[in-house]
Amino acid sequence: MASEQVPTGDLKTALKNAIREFSYRENHETPFTLASGKKSPYYFDLKQTLLEPRFLALTGRLVALTLSEHYKEDVVAAGLTMGADPIIYAACLAAQNGSWISESPLIRNGVNTTKILPAIVRKEAKDHGTGKKIEMLKNIDVKTPCAMVDDVITTAGSTLKAAHAMREVGFTVKHAVCVLDREEGGSEALAKEGICLLPLFRASDFRER
Repeated sequence: MASEQVPTGDLKTALKNAIREFSYRENHETPFTLASGKKSPYYFDLKQTLLEPRFLALTGRLVALTLSEHYKEDVVAAGLTMGADPIIYAACLAAQNGSWISESPLIRNGVNTTKILPAIVRKEAKDHGTGKKIEMLKNIDVKTPCAMVDDVITTAGSTLKAAHAMREVGFTVKHAVCVLDREEGGSEALAKEGICLLPLFRASDFRER
């Protein structure tokens, strides 16, 4: 059954409201300790939103739409496990099933002609079996463009690690899509590597002060 067509702005508003309700905290009196060890009055626990199936599906739709704005043919969506995994899978399913993107390059004459292909980058290569570092379908042409995907980007260390792995096997990476850019240097770090960041949201979209 075809998915209901919903304006992109409405989709983003719905996801933003969910993040604000379930994932965002702001405390200027007692700052939060981040994974980096830094202190910040702003904290995002995005998994509290993305572990809810309806919001994960919504995120997948928005990521698929973002990719469709920049790629006219098949595109590999890659990211470092495990933050990127559910978003990548949700975007692949959204692109496969969604008539809601009928005006995008992913859908032509009502028929889906473009695929988002998943690639999951391990933090370390497997120490058994084939020893693979990247999990993806066999025989994907490395000439297929590749875009990185992540949930939250702070310094972009995880995204760059995954991008380097994809480039090492021959893929070209020009874009990265994330749900949230914390605006703490990640966009600039990616730009130095020739990667343009395409965030669904920025931290400043949520800050109350």
